[in-house]
Amino acid sequence: MGPPGSGKTMLARRVPTILPDMTIEEALETTKIHSVAGFLPPNTPLIAVRPFRAPHHTISDAGLIGGGGYPRPGEVSLAHNGILFLDELPEFRKHVLEMMRQPLEDGHVTLSRAAAALTSPARFTLVASMNPCPCGFYGDSAHECVCDPGQI
Repeated sequence: MGPPGSGKTMLARRVPTILPDMTIEEALETTKIHSVAGFLPPNTPLIAVRPFRAPHHTISDAGLIGGGGYPRPGEVSLAHNGILFLDELPEFRKHVLEMMRQPLEDGHVTLSRAAAALTSPARFTLVASMNPCPCGFYGDSAHECVCDPGQI
């Protein structure tokens, strides 16, 4: 938590660099997820660096958890073995955040459809950031907070 420009996002983006290298099993699993989702970079036979996913706060349920007419992995599965960064956490809709309960507790996502149930792995480290108040400057000695005290 901190005012705009204090380095919250920069710090979050550095977290994967201090995590241990992926094992071959983790790299294969991560590569499979990205391949199924259509996000495997060209000429990349194996994803060997931990994923960093930072969905926008306007993301849909299907975008975060997965699904759609042709079910695809969502951001929680794409962050498997890496970091899921939720910037401006209070801006995310409550029901979208509540959908993360299963992956956080179980380490996987199950999408149930009429014909079948699909399970995708979703073990990730959740990192979130937020401003201390709506204007972002509460407690910042360089800027004056202009928020109504009832908003803080």
